[in-house]
Amino acid sequence: MRIIAGEFKRRSLKTLKGSNTRPMMDRMKEAVFNSIGPYFDDVKVLDLFGGSGALSLESISRGATRAYVIDKAKDATKVINENINLLNVGDKAFAFNMSYERALRKFKDEKFDLIFLDPPYKLNIINDIAKILIDNKMLAENAYLVCHYVKGNLEEIDGLKLIKNFVYGSSEVSIYQN
Repeated sequence: MRIIAGEFKRRSLKTLKGSNTRPMMDRMKEAVFNSIGPYFDDVKVLDLFGGSGALSLESISRGATRAYVIDKAKDATKVINENINLLNVGDKAFAFNMSYERALRKFKDEKFDLIFLDPPYKLNIINDIAKILIDNKMLAENAYLVCHYVKGNLEEIDGLKLIKNFVYGSSEVSIYQN
């Protein structure tokens, strides 16, 4: 896994061994970032299912100023911290070892410009999380919500506008805007 563009372009990232995480493929990641703007200025990111932290670190590489990367697996949080240290962005990226529920409570008074929702497929919780984000006004004006899920497994999200949808084999990525 690597950073595609920006300050850390072509830098390799560590990943978890085994099949416990399902990283977004480079072509999916590139399509997502090309859709929401290849570079950012003053963007705050929330990644509720961080895995290796690749999506948040890609955002930092492209100019995001702050990223909160959440994962409840200790091994994943360790890898995220290793990647943060590898890129020397400990002043911009912060890893938290906690559940997404606890993170939503912790950050309920924050507003985010970019939120990644890439939960384990078996959970099928994106719509529930999106409702919490909207109800708690956690989405900044014109914020993006990037959702990665099993193909055909997401309903329309009330209150957000679907701006892009990509299908890759058995998975799908939808980008919504506030």
